[in-house]
Amino acid sequence: GFGNVGRVLCRYLLNMGSLVTVVRQRCWNITAVEGEERCAVREGVGKVSSLEEALPGTDILILVCTTTPETVHLINKKTISMLPQGALIVNVGRGPLVEYDAVLGGLNSGHIGGFASDVGVSHSVKPSEPWDPDDELSNHEKAIFTPHVGGYTDYSYGIMAEKIVDAIDCVVRGEPPPVW
Repeated sequence: GFGNVGRVLCRYLLNMGSLVTVVRQRCWNITAVEGEERCAVREGVGKVSSLEEALPGTDILILVCTTTPETVHLINKKTISMLPQGALIVNVGRGPLVEYDAVLGGLNSGHIGGFASDVGVSHSVKPSEPWDPDDELSNHEKAIFTPHVGGYTDYSYGIMAEKIVDAIDCVVRGEPPPVW
């Protein structure tokens, strides 16, 4: 994905000297938002419209897209087989993007060199959330799971506190809160 998170991640990766290919199924020419082109892509960034086009040359696949009917099990046995041997998969999007059995099989066969996620994984017999810290994938030596808390910072807590106080002030004055 190349929304807000994908654009920031792309900028960080480029600044570290990474070669980046971005997959976006929607139009690349999006109107300006707040003085910047929403989907501005820097020179040297590859742009493709399908995941299948990007996978064969991908050493590290980072998922930052949302769950839609088109993205459920986006990473499955077929897409994993298209990655180079030893590729790494990082999911910071949503659990249902990744098919549990496919990732576990890829790790066990060695085709996937590692898997990292801050969300659960779409399991065939149980929900992806809450994530089960005792299952086989969670305990795999080549898998890392972390909490999905990227937005929990001192700054974000400050903003949340301000919004809560503003909402309380509105209610006390008999007005509806600004965010409901």
